[in-house]
Amino acid sequence: MFEDAQPQLERILTLVAACPEKLQEKCFEILLNAYVQGMTPLPSAVPIPITAVGATVDSSHGNNGTPIPEAIRSKLVSLAGRNKVPLDKAAALFDFNTDPFTFHAHVAPGANKAEKTRNVALALSLKNYLTTGNWSTDWMEFRAACIDQNCFDRANTGTTLGKGGLFKTCTQAEGITLSSRGVTAAEALFASLAGGGSE
Repeated sequence: MFEDAQPQLERILTLVAACPEKLQEKCFEILLNAYVQGMTPLPSAVPIPITAVGATVDSSHGNNGTPIPEAIRSKLVSLAGRNKVPLDKAAALFDFNTDPFTFHAHVAPGANKAEKTRNVALALSLKNYLTTGNWSTDWMEFRAACIDQNCFDRANTGTTLGKGGLFKTCTQAEGITLSSRGVTAAEALFASLAGGGSE
């Protein structure tokens, strides 16, 4: 494993010599640890397949073969099943290569800024539900997503979210929390985005 370590050790010692004398020991330790860790192969993750009722796909992976994180897999399978969405289409909505995972690029549905704003809040709350179990989202994440979707309206956002009874809270200080009607609307949006049919 360390047969050709001599050139690397010489390089490490050269770098350490360039450090201030009182930091040389720590510098050597850091560089040597980095070299050793770089030489140690990482264990490969072995996904555990879980199949939803009636599903014919490997539910441990998303649409491009990226593993669905273990922490959200059961909630995603349940959500897809409740809304009659094929699991591969449900997983295709998300990018599991990022941490935390996020939505793949999409355009928020809606005929106007108000509808798009509501749909952004619903979608982000759904994503947060998958990770934490709470149907809520942080105001800053919501604001950033609305800016990305070109639907943020500083003067009317609170009023827009206050209509329709979809949100229990929708303030900058408290964030956004869905009501039971909001959860139903978020699941319907999920089914629509994934191409399934909500009941």
